[in-house]
Amino acid sequence: MIETNYDAGQALATWREVERTSLKQGQIRLASRAGGEQGIAAFILGDTVTAKNKVIKAWGLSQVEHDPAATVRYASIYGAGLVQIHRYKEALTPLDKAISITAGNSRIAYPTIAIYAKIDALAGLHEYGKALQLADESLKRLEGTPYDGHRTQVLISRGSIERQQGNTAAAVVDFQQAVSISKRIENSRGIVDAGGQLALAYEKQQKLPEALTAIDLAISANTTIPDELYLVPRNFAIKAEIVNKMGQTRQADDLYRKGITLVNRMIQHAPTTGVQRLLLAEMSDVYSGYFATLCSQHRYNEALQILDNVRGRVEAEALQHHETQPVHEATEEDKKLTSLNLSLINTDDPSTRDAISSAIYNTELFMTPSTLAMQSVTHPVGLAELQKTLNPKALLIEYVLAEPASYVLAITHDSVRHYQLPSKQQIESDATLYRKEIRSQKVDVAQAQKLFAELLEPIQEYGAKTDLIIVPDGSLHLLPFSALQDRKGYVLATHTVDVDPSATVYALLHKRVDETAGSAMPYVGVAAWTQPADTRNPILRAVTGPKRSELVSLPDSKKEIETIAQDLPRPSTLLEGADATETRFKELPLQNTQVIHLALHGYADLDYPERSALIFAPEASGTDDGLLQVREIRQMHLNSKLVTLSACDTGVGPVGETGIVNLVNAFIEAGADSVVSTLWELADQPTSKLMTNFYAELATHSRKVDALRTAQLELLNEGLPPYFWASFQLVGDADGTL
Repeated sequence: MIETNYDAGQALATWREVERTSLKQGQIRLASRAGGEQGIAAFILGDTVTAKNKVIKAWGLSQVEHDPAATVRYASIYGAGLVQIHRYKEALTPLDKAISITAGNSRIAYPTIAIYAKIDALAGLHEYGKALQLADESLKRLEGTPYDGHRTQVLISRGSIERQQGNTAAAVVDFQQAVSISKRIENSRGIVDAGGQLALAYEKQQKLPEALTAIDLAISANTTIPDELYLVPRNFAIKAEIVNKMGQTRQADDLYRKGITLVNRMIQHAPTTGVQRLLLAEMSDVYSGYFATLCSQHRYNEALQILDNVRGRVEAEALQHHETQPVHEATEEDKKLTSLNLSLINTDDPSTRDAISSAIYNTELFMTPSTLAMQSVTHPVGLAELQKTLNPKALLIEYVLAEPASYVLAITHDSVRHYQLPSKQQIESDATLYRKEIRSQKVDVAQAQKLFAELLEPIQEYGAKTDLIIVPDGSLHLLPFSALQDRKGYVLATHTVDVDPSATVYALLHKRVDETAGSAMPYVGVAAWTQPADTRNPILRAVTGPKRSELVSLPDSKKEIETIAQDLPRPSTLLEGADATETRFKELPLQNTQVIHLALHGYADLDYPERSALIFAPEASGTDDGLLQVREIRQMHLNSKLVTLSACDTGVGPVGETGIVNLVNAFIEAGADSVVSTLWELADQPTSKLMTNFYAELATHSRKVDALRTAQLELLNEGLPPYFWASFQLVGDADGTL
């Protein structure tokens, strides 16, 4: 244990030997613990594949072997790992389990790892009061004990919360104490972590010499544990920002490059695309900081490529490598998950649902990741190459939200420029408020104009261009740009709006569309919930969770897919009512389908985004559960010009600096050129009207983005507020026609 705390590289070798010896002697419990310790060391060393496999296995074996102390340790470690990659709510499950076991067993030590990880999880969920209370209780409990290493970690956690809340002076005191304790007990890892945090706090106070001293101490301490990489990129980025402010541009450039090289190495070892996304989000400051530095030097080609090393990376990898991946064969875990999902849908009993949800969680832990997680994009798009794909009316706008200022890169076919915007906190606060107002069916002109002034008005090219290509950041993924207003009216009135995960994804899709232009493929329309409605209330195409009782009728969806079929070339395939099952849908030759239109219920799971799903009709027998989830969509092989998700919240998902995990991006990864999606729950009748108008325009060979705008304008011109038309957005290729 001491080796693990001080030198993970040496610990890994030691625990491997312990495992071998224990197995020879038949000491299974010790061998399983040794495997878990190898997982902990592997995580510290940046090998997340080994870490996940080893720790989860040890956690499971400890429960089988009735070894509560080991259960507490590995549940704590697994939860702490989830916190590190920002899976805060998910982390609370193993952390609370560890804490509850110790509460009823006086022979098990105080679960310090679970406690400080829970403090960080609560802070990540913005439950700052609970987090600070738990930190204070833990520090009081640790007074007079020999557990100085754990005291250090709690001090770091508390200091981080204080810094986030603007109490920088208190944060400095906690970080200084953590550094002091770590020096005294010769805990290099504590110095690395606390020193980096202290440098950030000093920088916030404009004490740059003190900040430089603190970060140099942290980086120096890391040289005594050279195999431990996790905090190195962060500390390089912190020092780069400090020295850049001190005028040492060349040194800052070198530090950012070193940090990015290390991040790329860690990403290549991510066990799943989900972990890959979260690691990218955790390390995003390395990229965004370097981006700002490069923009200030007008090194725009490098700035674009630095961003696209992280933005839309998972989607770009899928676009480049997906065709080479074999068709996914259902594993035992897949089959078990299908059975559990069916059980979950068919019960409304809270206790039963909790038990099934727990079983689903445990099954997902052991699911085999896609090999795409181990691939890497060959090269981000270069500026000159990107500009060749932009038509003369196009303006690509890439946002970077940061503190104390945000940035935007504005690119046309013959120009590039950057602009400084308000802080991330201000922009996201305003965007969240406006989205809330729209969803309440309000017309808030003042807020719409405020956001326009923050996000679009500073961009000089905006007035001269009419086709906007938006690469969002953070909460901007959930903002309908078409509903922003200048003094003349909505953006929709003068501009088309296309959204893309990154400039590289936009360029890859543009190239693919050019290569496949002119192919003739059929249309598939699916409407599962077509039975007559038994209510006069507005019918929404959304559910709050996969419960059979919430799956109300969507009677207009049947007419919707049939009307669309009349506007598109034949042959067409329609799945309606009871025939619209997931099994029937998957049996269709989807790889040879030009247009897929899914008029269904949708479910966005913000806590477990891989579970977000489109909901098909129930089937009496079959191999599927009726939930077409994100993880399944990614494994499909499509070649569609357009996928339309005429369901609620299909564009919604947890957002971060690296993008958004949702149904839309899953279809892009599966091979769709464009996806039309929604940002909130929808009324059935207006949705059906907009969709039929959209396809009527497509039938005249209008560009996809023009067809959607025309359909939206029809509702706007009828006097309907943004709630009814701004939810729809086009992601991916905008210029193609059907």
